[in-house]
Amino acid sequence: MKKLLYVVLAVFIANTALAQSNKAKSILDKVSAKYDSYNTLQSNFMLKVTPRTGEASTVNGKILVNKPEDKFKIELADQDIYGDANTTWTVSKEVKEVQVNSADDGNQKIGPSNIFTFYKKGFNYKYVGTNNVAKEGKVDVIDLVPTDKTTNYQKITLRVNSKSHIHDVSILDKSGAKYTYAFNALYVNHAISNASLQFNKQNYPGYEVVDLR
Repeated sequence: MKKLLYVVLAVFIANTALAQSNKAKSILDKVSAKYDSYNTLQSNFMLKVTPRTGEASTVNGKILVNKPEDKFKIELADQDIYGDANTTWTVSKEVKEVQVNSADDGNQKIGPSNIFTFYKKGFNYKYVGTNNVAKEGKVDVIDLVPTDKTTNYQKITLRVNSKSHIHDVSILDKSGAKYTYAFNALYVNHAISNASLQFNKQNYPGYEVVDLR
């Protein structure tokens, strides 16, 4: 009798986990379909960094993406970051330096340049429930756990609004630090000039260019 009870409990837990996984995947599939339908994206975001010990800090930024051209630009107070399919240019305004890297470098990192697509592979999904968010209403909460245990992430929590847009992403790394990207506005399919997403040395006179490719 006790063994039968354990079997029934195990089946119930497995079915519950499967249902949570299926619901999470269904929501993320809708998110993917929505973002895949856009040619250009422009969004203001806030990054909040909460270390395991010490005070949190925040920085505001802007991201522009042209998917047909496979280019993006991230604007921060102290940095501009340009990228295409092959190369990333990181402009450090404080030290007047531009670092040039191959786009493959650090491909496990999650940041503004891939925040709308990173979840498509390499994760197990779990639907957690809903939260109520000011000005957004109810959002769905999904936990993602990396399938590759060598990554630096313990868990990623993604919240999705009723428009199937990502409201925010919280990344918990193995040091206990937490990084939260919150998106304040999203503009889609607006014209973004190719030149505005292309690194041009003439726009940064006096900057040293360090090519690390």
